[in-house]
Amino acid sequence: MANAKNAMGLALAVFLLLGIGATAAAVQDEKSSAQVEAEKNEVKNFVLTAYKLDKYAAAVKGIRKVQKDDPVLKKQMDDDNSRNPNNTIAGSVATIEKYPPVVNALKNAGLPPRDFVVMTYTLINSAAAVQMKKSGAIKEYPESVLPDNASFVEKNYDRIGKIFNSTSDSSDNAPPK
Repeated sequence: MANAKNAMGLALAVFLLLGIGATAAAVQDEKSSAQVEAEKNEVKNFVLTAYKLDKYAAAVKGIRKVQKDDPVLKKQMDDDNSRNPNNTIAGSVATIEKYPPVVNALKNAGLPPRDFVVMTYTLINSAAAVQMKKSGAIKEYPESVLPDNASFVEKNYDRIGKIFNSTSDSSDNAPPK
């Protein structure tokens, strides 16, 4: 039940991201539309691997630790995200770069902010597609998901769910699958 609830949350997040991206593209000029299209391709073509997932898990753990250790920073980040939701990779990277402790956590995990953002979008997009296929909502994966990424997420679905749903305390103790 919890996995279905978490997966539905991921699916909703993807639909919101795609909807916001589509709306933004319709409103923006041609140059911005080209940027949005380039970013969609970057997310689609990002290849997920076990090595990258290890780095990503370490990055998430580091960010959660920074936020736990500095509740004021966490509140600033939450407020910033609610006031200025970013629907582009560049916007998300710019938001992250406003918080040096978060950038340092990413750096310590071996991920530049842009790679972290692109991987986040790729994981969410791929995991949502996998969940929709598992539930029977779709029969085939959309073109926006690489077959290798879908296969990777299928094999690592529980671990990816734990990364997204863990807290800073529980991620310290959660064994990787």
